[in-house]
Amino acid sequence: MDCSRLEYIKNVNDDDDDVWAYEIYPIAAYFPLNFKKNKDGGVDNHAFNLPKGSLIILSQKRPKYERFLTHVVELVNEGSEDKPQWGRDTWGIFRWVKVHWIADFTDVSRIPLDQKEMRANWGWYDTKAKLLSSPSLMSQWDNSIDKLRAHLGEVFN
Repeated sequence: MDCSRLEYIKNVNDDDDDVWAYEIYPIAAYFPLNFKKNKDGGVDNHAFNLPKGSLIILSQKRPKYERFLTHVVELVNEGSEDKPQWGRDTWGIFRWVKVHWIADFTDVSRIPLDQKEMRANWGWYDTKAKLLSSPSLMSQWDNSIDKLRAHLGEVFN
C-alpha cells in the first residue's frame, strides 16, 4: 500500500463491545465514516474540510484490550458532496471512504498496536481526525513524516 497520502488518524469505536467498528467492510469497500456531533459545531466543520484523497488510519479500543490500528481508508468525496446526506442525529455527520487496508480480526495478536507502532500517547477525547504531522507525534519520529509513513508502510503491507 502506498502510504505517501497518509495524513490522519481517527478514533472509532462500535457501541457493541463484542464487535469491531467497520469490520464488515473488506478492502475496496465503501462506507460512511461517522463523526460524533458536538455542541459547538466544530466537528461538522472539521469533517466537512477534510480533503478528498487523504488516507486516514482508524484506531480503536475494545474493552479489555489496548488500542489497535484497524483500517486505512481514503476519503472519496469532497465534504460538499457528502454534507447534503448528513442527518440531524448525534452520528449524522459522515464522510464516504474506501478501505485500502483492514486488520485480520480473527487473530487479535496480529493487529498492530497503536501505541507501539505510532510511538505516541494520543488524547482520544473526540472523533475528529488528527494530523499525523502534529508536533506531539512528529517529536517521536525525528520531525519526519516520511519516516513515519515508511514505518507504517511496513506495518500495513
